[in-house]
Amino acid sequence: MNSRRGRAAGLWPIGRHLVVVVLIGLGVFAAATVLLWLALGLPSAPGPDTRLNVIKIALSVVAGVGGVVALVVAYRKQRIGEAAEAREHVKVLNERFATACAQIGHEKPAVRLAGVYAIASLADEWTEQRQVCIDVLCAYLRMPYEPTLDSPWYHDEETEVRFSITSVISDHLRPGAPVSWQGHEFNFLRAVLRSADFADIEVSGGRLLFSLARFRRGWVSFDGMRVSGGEVWFGGAEFADGTRVTFDNAEFGGGRVQFEGAAFTGGEVTFRGAKFTGGEVDLSQVGPGDYTTPPVFDPWETPPPGLLLPGA
Repeated sequence: MNSRRGRAAGLWPIGRHLVVVVLIGLGVFAAATVLLWLALGLPSAPGPDTRLNVIKIALSVVAGVGGVVALVVAYRKQRIGEAAEAREHVKVLNERFATACAQIGHEKPAVRLAGVYAIASLADEWTEQRQVCIDVLCAYLRMPYEPTLDSPWYHDEETEVRFSITSVISDHLRPGAPVSWQGHEFNFLRAVLRSADFADIEVSGGRLLFSLARFRRGWVSFDGMRVSGGEVWFGGAEFADGTRVTFDNAEFGGGRVQFEGAAFTGGEVTFRGAKFTGGEVDLSQVGPGDYTTPPVFDPWETPPPGLLLPGA
């Protein structure tokens, strides 16, 4: 059992470890004896004092080896204990993950909401599996969903769950977040987004993928968004009737924002007050038939550098 625990902790078997320590100790003793013998001028018949000194050195070396052996045993116990504690911690995290996933798949919206916040809390603690937790939240948004468009305020229970997911993600991408999720991938491929608040988020690395997403009736805000690195993709996204998607006062200072194949055929998409100071915001690959309701920009004589419009 101890051997298996030692191997799990990345340690040699205890027997091998002790043999190596004892051999090293004996080697040190032999070297010390030879050096002492040389220092005494290689006496052929050592006197009583010399023999006594040699015995003292031998006893000191034996005591030292014993002390080292005790340290090795204590060190192994500590390492094995730490490894067992780490395994137990990972086990608890896995159990929490399984429970949160079961909640987020529950039929009752209130339980699903609890699962959303449980997954987010776990992502904050579990750095090694943070991307997996993020993937679970994004995967929920990618599940087929048709909002009840005639509900009051264009809002229903499922929309609230989805809004909570986007809010949790946004909170971790804003400046000053207690735990930042910057640099990760957020895959909203084919997601149906009706109400989401991405205002004031920062993108300095990683990727936000809204490719083929459908923005349905409601308001999705990217107001004050700052992109200084990474990638944001809206390739093939659909901005349809009744949609309001705003990038007002956003700042694009780096990275790449791509709208290749997106469809601006209804609703309102605005970039009022947006600053294009670097990077690339590319709408050049939007087809003429998909640009019947163009985004609204501030007036200018020529487009700012980095903003590529259809036909440019």
